[in-house]
Amino acid sequence: MKSYEFHPHTADVRLLVKADTPEELFKVSLDGMAQLLKKDLCKQTDKFEEKENVKIKSADSTTLLIDFLSEVLTQSQINKAVYCNVDFKNLSENFLECTIYGKRVDKFDEDIKAVTYHEAEIKKEGGVLQTNIIFDI
Repeated sequence: MKSYEFHPHTADVRLLVKADTPEELFKVSLDGMAQLLKKDLCKQTDKFEEKENVKIKSADSTTLLIDFLSEVLTQSQINKAVYCNVDFKNLSENFLECTIYGKRVDKFDEDIKAVTYHEAEIKKEGGVLQTNIIFDI
């Protein structure tokens, strides 16, 4: 079971993410951010022009998730692309190594300024991992 829902938040967008595994949680979070950047782009394509290798070390899994999304957002801005897919080579509690795949765009639907640590905490409830992610827009 993997999903995400957008929730209202003052001057920001809150994303509630749920997944069965850490890998799914990262992928669904990436999906949600991509949906904000360019609605339905990732559903329309399976060919990607952009490819970036990413390595991140963080204090814990929650920080790792936010750092990952922040790095993807940075690459989105640099390359004017929306990253739709990720292939993990290594994903642990505090380290990830992956390749992200994206599609170039002329403009973004939403300008995300930052991925914040506010309210982010990966918890396991009823066997499902979940967290809130707040995007500063």
